[in-house]
Amino acid sequence: MLKISRVFWGGYTPNYIKLAAMGYKVMLLTKPIMTISSPDQGFGLIKGVTQKKGVIYPGVEVSAFKRSDKTHLWTVRSKQDGSFAFRNIAAGLECFVVGLDPEQNYNAVISDKVVAK
Repeated sequence: MLKISRVFWGGYTPNYIKLAAMGYKVMLLTKPIMTISSPDQGFGLIKGVTQKKGVIYPGVEVSAFKRSDKTHLWTVRSKQDGSFAFRNIAAGLECFVVGLDPEQNYNAVISDKVVAK
């Protein structure tokens, strides 16, 4: 049985000699994979759009939390079109999502009982 304990990728050049010395195996993959390392992670998705008074509002810091125990799952920043998405969340997991105004003119906005689909 193959056991994968850690997966690293993107944005840096690994030191293959050091990884081999630590017992890691290097696998070159043609397709990206996703590993699930906790019950909170999976193939679910939460997405939305940030707005201020009905107008698209980019650059908002948005965080997702597991509702049952308030565990912080992800934080992202909304794109230029106001869209944001949290990926790699367990499908069916009930969350609450918090958006913070980067200009601090408005209070935080919270969406409760959001379910990852």
